[in-house]
Amino acid sequence: MESRQGWIVSQAEVSLWLLVFSVSVLTGTNMAFPMTPTDAPEVSGSFRVKDTSLTHLTVHHKTGEVFIGAINRVYRLSANLTEMRSHQTGPVEDNAKCYPPPSVRPCTQKLESTDNVNKLLLVDYAGNRLVACGSIWQGVCQFLRLEDLFKLGEPHHRKEHYLSGAKEPDGMAGVVVGDDDGDLKKKKKGDSRLFIGAAIDGKSEYFPTLSSPWFTKMSLCPLKSRYLQTPCLNIPHSTSTTFTGSPAALTSISSLCNWIPSSPRLMRRARSSLPQKSSGCAPMTLSSTPTSSSHLGAPRMAWNTDLSKPPTSTVLGRFWPRLSAFLRTKMANPPRETVLCFFTLHQINLAMRERIKSCYRGEGKLSLPWLLNKELPCINTPKQIGDDFCGLVLNQPLGGLRVIEGTPLFDDRTDGMASVAAYTYGGHSVVFVGTRSGHLKKIRVDGIPPPSENALLYETVPVVEGSPILRDMVFSPDYQYIYLLSDKQVSRLPVESCSQYSSCKTCLGSGDPHCGWCVLHNKCSRKEACEKWAEMLHFSMELKHCVDITVTPDNMSVTSASTQLSVKVANVPNLSAGVTCVFEELTESPGEVLANGQILCMSPSLRDVPSVTQGYGDKRVVKLSLKSKETGLKFITTNFIFYNCSVLQSCSSCVSSPFPCNWCKYRHICTNNVAECSFQEGRVSSGCPQILPSSDILVPAGIIRPITLRARNLPQPQSGQKNYECVFKIQGKVQRIPAVRFNSSCIQCQNTSYWYEGNEMGDLPVDFSIVWDGDFPIDKPSSMRGKKSHTSPSYGYILTLCVCVGWCLADKKCLLKQHCPSPEHNWMHQGRRNVRCSHPRITKIRPLTGPKEGGTRVTIEGENLGLQFREITHVRVAGVRCNPAASEYISAERIVCDMEESLMSSPPGGPVELCIGDCSAEYRTQSSQMYSFVTPSFNRVRPEKGPVSGGTRLTISGRHLDAGSAVTVFLAQEECLFVRRTVREIVCVTPPSASGSGTSSVKLFIDKAEVTSVTHYIYTEDPTISSVEPNWSIINGSTTLTVTGTNLLTIQEPKVRAKYGGVETTNVCTLVNDSVMTCLAPGIIYTKRQVPDCGVHPDEFGFILDHVSALLILNGTPFTYYPNPTFDPLGNTGILEVKPGSPIILKGKNLMPPAPGNARLNYSVMIGETPCLLTVSESQLLCDSPDLTGEQRVMILVGGLEYSPGMLHIYSDSTLTLPAIIGIGAGGGVLLIAIIAVLIAYKRKTRDADRTLKRLQLQMDNLESRVALECKEAFAELQTDIQELTNDMDGVKIPFLEYRTYTIRVMFPGIEEHPVLKELDSPANVEKALRLFSQLLHNKMFLLNFIHTLEAQRSFSMRDRGNVASLLMAALQGRMEYATVVLKQLLADLIEKNLENRNHPKLLLRRNCIAITESVAEKMLTNWFTFLLHRFLKECAGEPLFMLYCAIKQQMEKGPIDAITGEARYSLSEDKLIRQQIDYKQLTLMCIPPEGEAGTEIPVKVLNCDTITQVKDKLLDAVYKGIPYSHRPQADDMDLEWRQGRLTRIILQDEDVTTKIESDWKRLNTLAHYQVTDGSLVALVQKQVSAYNIANSFTFTRSLSRYESMLRTASSPDSLRSRTPMITPDLESGTKLWHLVKNHEHADQREGDRGSKMVSEIYLTRLLATKGTLQKFVDDLFETVFSTAHRGSALPLAIKYMFDFLDEQADKRQITDPDVRHTWKSNCLPLRFWVNVIKNPQFVFDIHKNSITDACLSVVAQTFMDSCSTSEHRLGKDSPSNKLLYAKDIPNYKSWVERYYRDISKMPSISDQDMDAYLVEQSRLHGNEFNTLSALSELYFYINKYKEEILTALDRDGYCRKHKLRHKLEQAINLMSGSS
Repeated sequence: MESRQGWIVSQAEVSLWLLVFSVSVLTGTNMAFPMTPTDAPEVSGSFRVKDTSLTHLTVHHKTGEVFIGAINRVYRLSANLTEMRSHQTGPVEDNAKCYPPPSVRPCTQKLESTDNVNKLLLVDYAGNRLVACGSIWQGVCQFLRLEDLFKLGEPHHRKEHYLSGAKEPDGMAGVVVGDDDGDLKKKKKGDSRLFIGAAIDGKSEYFPTLSSPWFTKMSLCPLKSRYLQTPCLNIPHSTSTTFTGSPAALTSISSLCNWIPSSPRLMRRARSSLPQKSSGCAPMTLSSTPTSSSHLGAPRMAWNTDLSKPPTSTVLGRFWPRLSAFLRTKMANPPRETVLCFFTLHQINLAMRERIKSCYRGEGKLSLPWLLNKELPCINTPKQIGDDFCGLVLNQPLGGLRVIEGTPLFDDRTDGMASVAAYTYGGHSVVFVGTRSGHLKKIRVDGIPPPSENALLYETVPVVEGSPILRDMVFSPDYQYIYLLSDKQVSRLPVESCSQYSSCKTCLGSGDPHCGWCVLHNKCSRKEACEKWAEMLHFSMELKHCVDITVTPDNMSVTSASTQLSVKVANVPNLSAGVTCVFEELTESPGEVLANGQILCMSPSLRDVPSVTQGYGDKRVVKLSLKSKETGLKFITTNFIFYNCSVLQSCSSCVSSPFPCNWCKYRHICTNNVAECSFQEGRVSSGCPQILPSSDILVPAGIIRPITLRARNLPQPQSGQKNYECVFKIQGKVQRIPAVRFNSSCIQCQNTSYWYEGNEMGDLPVDFSIVWDGDFPIDKPSSMRGKKSHTSPSYGYILTLCVCVGWCLADKKCLLKQHCPSPEHNWMHQGRRNVRCSHPRITKIRPLTGPKEGGTRVTIEGENLGLQFREITHVRVAGVRCNPAASEYISAERIVCDMEESLMSSPPGGPVELCIGDCSAEYRTQSSQMYSFVTPSFNRVRPEKGPVSGGTRLTISGRHLDAGSAVTVFLAQEECLFVRRTVREIVCVTPPSASGSGTSSVKLFIDKAEVTSVTHYIYTEDPTISSVEPNWSIINGSTTLTVTGTNLLTIQEPKVRAKYGGVETTNVCTLVNDSVMTCLAPGIIYTKRQVPDCGVHPDEFGFILDHVSALLILNGTPFTYYPNPTFDPLGNTGILEVKPGSPIILKGKNLMPPAPGNARLNYSVMIGETPCLLTVSESQLLCDSPDLTGEQRVMILVGGLEYSPGMLHIYSDSTLTLPAIIGIGAGGGVLLIAIIAVLIAYKRKTRDADRTLKRLQLQMDNLESRVALECKEAFAELQTDIQELTNDMDGVKIPFLEYRTYTIRVMFPGIEEHPVLKELDSPANVEKALRLFSQLLHNKMFLLNFIHTLEAQRSFSMRDRGNVASLLMAALQGRMEYATVVLKQLLADLIEKNLENRNHPKLLLRRNCIAITESVAEKMLTNWFTFLLHRFLKECAGEPLFMLYCAIKQQMEKGPIDAITGEARYSLSEDKLIRQQIDYKQLTLMCIPPEGEAGTEIPVKVLNCDTITQVKDKLLDAVYKGIPYSHRPQADDMDLEWRQGRLTRIILQDEDVTTKIESDWKRLNTLAHYQVTDGSLVALVQKQVSAYNIANSFTFTRSLSRYESMLRTASSPDSLRSRTPMITPDLESGTKLWHLVKNHEHADQREGDRGSKMVSEIYLTRLLATKGTLQKFVDDLFETVFSTAHRGSALPLAIKYMFDFLDEQADKRQITDPDVRHTWKSNCLPLRFWVNVIKNPQFVFDIHKNSITDACLSVVAQTFMDSCSTSEHRLGKDSPSNKLLYAKDIPNYKSWVERYYRDISKMPSISDQDMDAYLVEQSRLHGNEFNTLSALSELYFYINKYKEEILTALDRDGYCRKHKLRHKLEQAINLMSGSS
């Protein structure tokens, strides 16, 4: 009854919804369903996000594109959810308490980074834009262009723009009423309205909750409508209601009054008397008091569009006669019980109108005291209330308490319905409900209640498991799909899934109104997807119309011939086209179609049948299908059975078969053909021969006895047939026994005995059967079997488990009763009472010691220890009671008992005593082993500390630690994993620490004894790995790796691991100290043919350090395996003959892996047992043979590999001996001696020449190797540095300069404290004169004459021009619109002058990068862009510029930088490239910040070749990362202190007493000079003043400053010229400073010094590596500058305005050459503004720019300039390297510039009025940045200097004479003169 009584819903609950929905009706959005979809729905798709949360979704009703609102982002997706564009909306600096927002007026509240939560997302079709309203800036909206989400505007200057600052994404709803539909002739373009309802959050005067602003192109303005007299509806935040409205089509706006009576301030109220029922809809009432409704969930509403009726402008009841679906949560959290309800709009409209009429009759009150602060009565008025009444000034705002009844449709108590959408299909209202558990429920609603008959949940689809479906559920324009939104995912699902149903019954029984059965296509689909669906019986929608089929007969034997089958089908369309009968894959034959749906088919023939039942048993079910010749598809299928009687092997299975099978008992076969039986008596149709069931048959083993069985229908063997036999299968062996058939019902197996193998106890099942005629078995019951009784030699076993054998006392063995003499006295078995085994014996007890506290589990083993547990009555261990455990007891063999506590303080030991039953001597025993009590203790734990992650193998040493039965070790509260124990120690593995690092107590529990000690175990922080050097090895591994990290000594057995191809390998490590260990690299198993030369990377590489899992895989350390080195054999035979001392060349491959860095493989070459001295090159080893003779084996050892290329045969080559010389002298004389001497000398010279030649060859090989290595390193740097640099750039905060500092640095470079920043301290008459001068400057004609006069003076220098232009812009900052007019006039004059002088038009506005400027107008243009592009720099272009600066700085500092010359290993400038091989190593220093404490160390990467000042700079960069440069200490103010231990502290300096001086060169100290090691602790401390420090600092600073002073330029204070001069010696000491390289041009740089270097051009490859590393950042900057819509930022108006002005000037002067226009624009903006900013980023950011960074930025700036040029650049081999470097990129950049100019020209022009408004706003924001009087005072200097010329020029100008401007200027001059 309760479910039928109706549900209460108030008018106010839906009134707001109706208001928003009514406006959506006016948009004219068509919801009509397309009856003929183009294609079937595709597979559902999804779009996921990770770093944000989604809030809103809308779909473009024409293109089908999907727009997603999220936190800080807006996405544009294609219809299949592929991302096409995204727009970033946040975070921004904001504070919710700022009214108005900080974008309008500075706020006193602290601003912080605030997420922008999208709260509203609407498509304005008329304006072709997207409205995205967020939570920042009190809820302003952005206009985004639909095509690319380009931000068109963001109105935020008026109260109407602040919609709601609430953070909840569902706190707002709205609708756009536009002109994309309806009568286009009567509406203006862009005449769109936005109606918004929102929750109040903050100051109510700022937030009209229901607002209806007009749309304009770039702003929101308040709506003044004759339809809505009250523009706002205030809804308290606690009662926020969310809703969605489906669009509809109404043709008349007059019906709006039917929707919104004169009570526009309607809201929902939650009353305390709400009925809490099991299901239903919570009440909705007209507003009264704004009580909290936080216990109620937000309702979701959707409109059910009845598409069966055409649109109409009449009463709503006609157009919406169906229902509105309203979802409402009923219970408090969790909101799982929900109900779907409906209300008729007619009821709602009547109730609301009745409320209005009653109030205008003066009845009741307004019922809104919470809004009006008091209760006001209704005022009676004679006004006639009609259907078109829209309210008066009286009686509003109006609330009410009238309730409306609703009707529940569907009740859900589990998932919790959260969102709803609905539409009508085929006369059924279909509701789609999203749930809080992430499912989509599809519900069919057929009409009027009762709901049990009209609402059907027919499908639930999982969408995002566990994540709630959010409010917005939207259909695709063709209604084929529905889009659903969750927190992290947008999903697209088809509205129907008919294809999932494979049969007509499941299809039509599913309840899905979309689905019907397409008969001849045999599929479930929409009717539109079914061919000829409109024809009779082609498409079925009701279950009773499913196709029905019957086959007669429905089975046949496999031995039957082909048979005609009669198939009867019903509910099928006309089959006149023909039908085919298909038996699966067997046969396919045409069917004969008869009348009344009858079809004749032929079954398969005998030749097709044999394979049918093979492997299928006695039958096979075959699918018989009918295939339509019209469609070629099977449209109905049924089962047809082929049976095979011959496979049935028993009579019972044959006669019980459902098929006509007969048993031939004399032939023992089953057949369906009775003629096959021998004679009629042999055929059995019932009463099969069989053995009757009986109880188990027990057969004693070894006993001769017969077995008699009862049977039925036993056949009498015929002539020639064998008799019966009994067949036993015992343990796999067959035993056949003759049997006698007494009659048809009795048979007996003859006397015999049965044996088995083994001594198992109990019963053994035996397979048993009766056969006759050799192998014809008689049927037997399935449960029938024989059992054999087993005997056992154990007395205790047989009585327990066997009832037919027992223990014979006389023979002392297990026998049958009849075999035991005097069984009455001697035979024992379980059947007898009080049977006990006497004389128990204990053979073993364990353990033998234990604590006196008890709890020890003692195990007692022996014989005859009782037959049953209850016999164990008395057990004592050493006199202490021990309680037996039943679960551990083994009959007769084992007793396990638990010790109780001993009550004695020092209990003595003793034996184990036990009794079986009673304690008489026959049943009592005592152990021979003694049990003793001990007191365990421990005094040492080693190791004393280990990692927090555990895994340390802990050894606890003490006494009696093997006592008891169980031991548990605890470290604090965590259990240590037990491994083993002995009497002296316990070993366990430490668990992870739950409380982190620190001291943990150690506690033992041995049984019930608790053992403690003062010994503790210390958990330390897990070890870390910071570097692995080298980070490569060979495939075989075993090369030495040096691993640095922390806390390494806490690991006992460190190992290094690698995993490749699924195979893991490990190798050992050796600890050196707490921060260093050496490891042998693990090898990997590489199964492919050849290892690539570039190496392979393992899948995983890491370290096994106990249980420290974080280091198992080192993702940040890429490890490389290079091919194993290989060697060629020595000679062809493997034997090489050499002389002692001769060099031995061992050739091979892969001897020097192409790895970066200086590490090399460590080779050892053994000649026999003697090592030789080695020289290694890329392809050979050179070693000198030792002083050996004879044959020696050569062995090469490297990385665990041993190679033996062969044998050396070393033969003696000594000089001639004295006896030989004497013999020759005697035989040959003096002449022969001379000849021999010459030959000996010649031979020695030849040998020396050979050695020299080989040495030179080796040197050439080394040189080639170094060149190749340099090229490989450059390539490797290009590949690896890009990723590292990109990662390091993430999260860097940009230190923008404030507006004032930025503009001063651009206008007055090099002057930080300019007078325009200071107050002018002057007398009153001077101030009066300056104000008079200011009035003159605001006269356009005076100002133009003033500027032209100054420029005409020869003494008016370039610096003066720039100064005047900057002072003028500073003075006119408060009137930018006027300054712009003057600037345009000056530029027009400049163009005119240029053309009059017959200069080429391209020279106009041309800017030389070295000169400051050429005219006042051009400098003013630069300043104009400086002012107006500041915001664009901060919001858009500044980020890529800063990233480029950081990338250059970081890339330069990765390699050595010469502190004196500024040359660097990495550079874009050839002039700043170190052209030598500098050996260096990266170190990681642990830096204590200034005033920092121990423990606050920061790891900083430096180079060992850095000077101390360079190190300090890097340390300061790391310590003060993110802090502007001007706000942190400088390196000169700090000392670098190296701390070694607690006491040793060394101050490191660039120069001190240890500085090395060679001749007249003094080298700056580096970290390598001080031998600072990796991981050293350093501190930055305040500069310590000492006499030595002062002297050395003075000398170095003077020398360095002298050097840099020669290199400074005027435009860039920190930059160094590209050509480095010779370093001059210090005048006092006579020494010259150097760091990495001595000056190239210095006389000391001898050729010999460069002999070890390579050709310097080799190092130019580093330019390419550096360029490749920085390419991404250069591209990002150029793309940002040359893009009209980059990263969501609009093109600054100033650029478009100025470019249009230049085009206008070109048109006026008939200049049509596009190159001229292109050049003007390039000279105007990129070359005048952007090049200056790129070269000098310190103008924009608070940073320090050094010389090498400046050189690189100059290359980038030059590339920028080349990109803007229209001329072709001819490059050759002699072109500068910086030109060649970007030669391939410049054409691409040029295309960007051309596209940029082209896009700007296509944009709509900006009117002067809009530009003036923009400039006025800029003046308002920045008008007070400069002191105007100070600027005027500086300008007056030029009045005073050129007074006569200016006065004369004023006299000559007619306008100036007319307005007496000369006189006014003279007044000012006189006032100024008077003051002086």
